Amino acid sequence: MKSTNPSINTVLILGAGELGLPVLRAMSRQARLYPSLKISVLLRPEAARAVSGPLRARRDALARLGIAVVEGDLQQNGVEALSALFRSFDAVINCSGFVGGAGTQIKITQAVLQADVARYFPWQFGVDYDVVGKGSGQQVWDEQLEVRHLLRAQRATEWVIVSTGIFTSYLFDPGFGVVDAATKTVRALGDWRYAVTLTTPEDIGRLTAAIFFHRPAFRNQVVYIAGDTLTYRELADVMQARWGVEVNRILLDKERLREDVRNHPRDVGAKYRLAFARPDGVAWDKAKTFNARQGIATTTAEQWLAQQWPITQDG
Repeated sequence: MKSTNPSINTVLILGAGELGLPVLRAMSRQARLYPSLKISVLLRPEAARAVSGPLRARRDALARLGIAVVEGDLQQNGVEALSALFRSFDAVINCSGFVGGAGTQIKITQAVLQADVARYFPWQFGVDYDVVGKGSGQQVWDEQLEVRHLLRAQRATEWVIVSTGIFTSYLFDPGFGVVDAATKTVRALGDWRYAVTLTTPEDIGRLTAAIFFHRPAFRNQVVYIAGDTLTYRELADVMQARWGVEVNRILLDKERLREDVRNHPRDVGAKYRLAFARPDGVAWDKAKTFNARQGIATTTAEQWLAQQWPITQDG
C-alpha cells in the first residue's frame, strides 16, 4: 500500500461543483505547508477544455490555486478506465455528488479499490447510512450503504467517511418543503422532537482538509462533523425570531408523509421528507463532532440565515 505521508502524496479530487470547489480551496491552502504535495481535479472533457465562459473562468481559478486538471467522465467511463486514471494518485477525495445515476458511486469505489489507491474519501457527505440502513425509500442511500460494505470488505485502501448531515441551504430550500417563507410556516418531519444535522459546503471543505491532514491519521472510520444540529421545534423558534411573527407549525407525521409519496411517486422532495422523518441517523450531537473537539467554529442555522437568506425570501 502506498504511503499516507502527506509530504509525498498526490491527491485527486473528483468534481469542482458545490462541494468540490470548497474542498479544492481548503486543500490548496493546506498544501502550502507540504511543498511536495500535488493536488489535481477530475473534470469532464468539455469543462477541462473550455475556452470561454464560466467553465474557462473556473479552470483559470483552479490553475491560480496550483491545481492540475485531469480529464475524465465519471458517468461515461467504466471501472477499467477510471481505475487507470486513479492509479496515478495516492489519495482520492470524491466530491462528485449523485451524478451519473444509479450505480455510479459503486463504480467509482470499485475503480478506486482496483487502482490500489492508498487513501479514499468517498462521496458520503451526508447522513449516517449505517444507522439508516436499507429500505429508507431512497435508492441512492441504499447504494451509499453498499459503498461502505465494499470499503469494509478490503484492507488495501484506507478510507475515511465524513458524515455531514445535509447541506445547510437544503433545509431552507422550497423543494424540501420544511420552511415556507411565503406562508410563514415550518413543517416538522415525523415529530417535533426529531432533529436534523446540517453543514455548509464551505465548512465541509475546511473540515475535510483538516481531517485529511490530521495526525494521527484517521483510518477506516467515520468522522462526524456538524455546522448545526437542531430539532424541528428549535427550527420553528429560529424562524419565528427571524420573521418576527407567530409561525404556523405543521406536523407531518409518518402516515401523512407516506401518503404524499404514494400520491406523488415522482416527487423527490416527498421521498426525502419521508426519509428524514426518523429519530436517528440524520442528526448527531454537535458537541461530539470533530469540529467541536478541535475547537473549529462552524456556521449555525441562524448564522447562515443572517448571511445567506435574502430579505426577499422572508416574504
